[in-house]
Amino acid sequence: MKWGGTKFLDLQRMPSRGSMVFQPLRIKNYQYAILGSDYSFTQVYFWEAGKGKFVKFQELNIQAPRSFTHVFVDKQDFLFASSFKGNTVIYKHIIVDLSV
Repeated sequence: MKWGGTKFLDLQRMPSRGSMVFQPLRIKNYQYAILGSDYSFTQVYFWEAGKGKFVKFQELNIQAPRSFTHVFVDKQDFLFASSFKGNTVIYKHIIVDLSV
């Protein structure tokens, strides 16, 4: 949705069957939206400024995710993913420059 001056306008839709958590997340200059589902892999979307929308970026295998939290420790960025059925999973945020 986006604000149209007097009301919100539909901007983008994402498949969310079985979704239990939808978490916006900003790490450094990167904006993500994470959609956690009990029935499929967790979908990580990345904000594509040129397209003006979130695009599918990565899938994470987390059993019944319930929350996602960004943690910054010792100059490193981590994503904590809590699970209703399994263990909490910790991912490290890594930027790979493929332009060289």
